[in-house]
Amino acid sequence: LERRIRRTAAARGLNEAVTWSFISESEAQAVGGGAWTLANPISEDLKVMRPSLLPGLMMAAARNVKRGATSVRLFELGRRYLADGEKLTLTVLLAGDRSPRGWANGKAQPFGAFDAKGEALALLEAAGAPVANLQVMGEAGAAWHPGQSATLRLGPKTVLAAFGMLHPSLTKRFDLDGPVAAVELFLDAIPAKRATGFARPAYTPPVLQAVTRDFAFIVPSALAAGDLVRAVKGADKATITDARLFDLFTGAGVEDGKKSLAVEVTLQPGEKSFTDAEIKAVADKVVAAAAKLGANLRG
Repeated sequence: LERRIRRTAAARGLNEAVTWSFISESEAQAVGGGAWTLANPISEDLKVMRPSLLPGLMMAAARNVKRGATSVRLFELGRRYLADGEKLTLTVLLAGDRSPRGWANGKAQPFGAFDAKGEALALLEAAGAPVANLQVMGEAGAAWHPGQSATLRLGPKTVLAAFGMLHPSLTKRFDLDGPVAAVELFLDAIPAKRATGFARPAYTPPVLQAVTRDFAFIVPSALAAGDLVRAVKGADKATITDARLFDLFTGAGVEDGKKSLAVEVTLQPGEKSFTDAEIKAVADKVVAAAAKLGANLRG
C-alpha cells in the first residue's frame, strides 16, 4: 500500500519530503496540541511527537520559498502520534503558483481548494478507497480555512481525508505567505477490501449501447451538488450506472435562494434495449429521489 501511494503521488508531480517526527510545543499547539511529550528531549524544538504532518511540511515549504521556489508540491507518508496510538497518514502540501504566468493564462494562478480535492480523490483511489461512495462534509478542523475546506467521509462518522486551504493564521505562523492548500489522508481509516477469491471475474463489456438523459433541477442554494448526484445515482441501481453534474446556473429565471443543477444520467440496458415506457419509469424514479432533497424538475 505505501509503495503504491508513493508511486501515485510522485506520478502526479509531487515531491516526497521526510521531516522530523518530533516538533516543538508551540508548533504542536498550532495544530491542536500533541499527546506525547518527551521527558528528556535533545532539543526544545524536538520535544513533542507530532500530532500532524502539516508543521514539518509547512517548514519545508517555507525553506523552499525563501530560496526562490515559486511552486512547492510536497507530500509525506508517515505517522501521526495521537493519544490512542500511531496513525499512518499521507499529507500533501501545495504552496506558491499552480501555473506560472504566461501569454495563455496571464497572471500566475495560485493553488485552490479544488486542487487539493483532486489530489485527495486520486490518492484515495490509489489506496483502494471506494471513491464513488464518499461524501463531502464540512468540519475539517481549526487548522483549516472555514468555507474553503471539508472532509471526505464514508458515512457520517468515518473520515478518510481532510482537504482544502489552510487557515491564514496557521500559514503565517510558519512564515508562509499567500494561500496554501493541503490534504491529509487517514490511511488507517480506509476499510479493508472483502476477500472475493483469487482473481476478479473477467470483464464482459455490455452488448448494448448506454443511454444518457439530462435532468435540470431547481434546488435550494444550500444543497450540495454531490448530495443531489448521489441521490440521482441511487434512484435505480440496477439501471443507472453513472450520474454527473455538468451545469450550475443562478440568475435570470431562477428565484433568489435557489440554483439550477443539471445532471447527466447514464442508463445501461441489459439483454434488450429500453422501451420508452422503461426510460420514463427510470426518469420518474430520478425525479422522485431528487424531490426528497427539495429539488424540483426545471421546466
